[in-house]
Amino acid sequence: MTKIQSRRGALANPAVQGVLFTLAWLAVTNVTIYFIYLRAVEAVKEEIRDGLLRNVSVAATSIDGDQHQRFTSKAYRQDPAYLAFIAHMEKLRNASTDVKYLYTNILKDGKVYFVANGSPQNDNDKDGKPDEAPQLMDPYPDAGKALRDALRLQKPEVDREPYTDVWGTFYSAYAPFKDSKGRFVGTLGMDLELRTLQQRLMPIGLAAQRAAFTSGILAVLFGAAVWFFRSRNGILESLRHLAESRLDKVEHERQRERNAAAAQLEAVATRIEGQSGTGAPAQALASPSQHALPYASALKRYALARQGLRSGHAENFDPAALLRSSLPAETPLQVGRDVPSMVWGDPGELREILQALCFQPFSNTALGSLRQLDLDADREELNTLNLVMSLRFADKDGSLDGSALIQDRDHPEHVFDEDSLQFATCCEQVRSLGGSLVHRQENEGSELVVLTLPFDKFREE
Repeated sequence: MTKIQSRRGALANPAVQGVLFTLAWLAVTNVTIYFIYLRAVEAVKEEIRDGLLRNVSVAATSIDGDQHQRFTSKAYRQDPAYLAFIAHMEKLRNASTDVKYLYTNILKDGKVYFVANGSPQNDNDKDGKPDEAPQLMDPYPDAGKALRDALRLQKPEVDREPYTDVWGTFYSAYAPFKDSKGRFVGTLGMDLELRTLQQRLMPIGLAAQRAAFTSGILAVLFGAAVWFFRSRNGILESLRHLAESRLDKVEHERQRERNAAAAQLEAVATRIEGQSGTGAPAQALASPSQHALPYASALKRYALARQGLRSGHAENFDPAALLRSSLPAETPLQVGRDVPSMVWGDPGELREILQALCFQPFSNTALGSLRQLDLDADREELNTLNLVMSLRFADKDGSLDGSALIQDRDHPEHVFDEDSLQFATCCEQVRSLGGSLVHRQENEGSELVVLTLPFDKFREE
């Protein structure tokens, strides 16, 4: 497990990521360049082969097959007709670009023989003199496959790849020629120097090298960019985690302070209830004590809700029926088609929240009078869904701002009186249930409050 973690930690290192990106870039681009280079080389070779095959086929049509058949022994080497035949072939060779050798071959008793070959030779034996050209009826034991196929099948052939023999390495093409009666006589061979191929391939090789060099530069640049941005991202991520940790710590401290303050409020409410219940003199329990118990009760409910304490009671109930029974009869209620007939939760908590939002005396001083309520379902999952209640208020008349009380849970007017405590308790109950309250001013004199509460789906009891 430690090795796996150490490997993951190494891969998370920005420098390692930059190097890996560079290597991956080089691998992908260089492999791509290599295959493009191979395809370009093959295209050039194919073009050379086709051109060579066309040239030798055209040249073969000028070969006199009847005369060629006369040259059957070495005795004709100095024959004027043979020498004239060779001179004609030299004209054909010189008329073709970059052709090193031009010669004829025949197949006799399964063996390949040279017949006419007057092309100047290279100095392959390095003795300072041109080598002797293959003579009339000299055997050609190392003849390549293309030549043997051309003689055997009596059709044009060309080497797929350069062929090497004692006279060098060449691209060779062969074309049959015939006598005046249309009978096959032999083949005309044409050897193309590799210098032509190398000259054609040089620009392709240079382009591939430049592309590889450019790819290497880009790989280094992009790898450095990955390292830089990942390093910077790591720093920002660390700062974000640090900020989140500090925020969580601050929020935890604030929650502790809220709970402590709520516990103090609960203790104050309990003390007020205790003092109001004692048998104090009538003059000490004058008119202020007449409102002490309701305020203490509201303060205690607020303190408990602020601490996230819930009743723990849950049952199946019809949300639409509960809303109809909780609202005044004249308030319109629109129920969406996706709202289920039964949900699982605490109907008492929902009723308390609605009463805090909608009923007198507080509603007319904070949100105005309720004009319409729409009930819909949202975010339905396997076992849960949200009930969304859109409450529209009008005719606002009061000094308290309901939107401020919804958005700021530490608003100082939350504990101003019994009515504000009732509204603050409602907001805390919504938060403890995992829901939300959103206030929006639709237009002048009309406000919208969207209450969203999560519930479980119907359960079998």
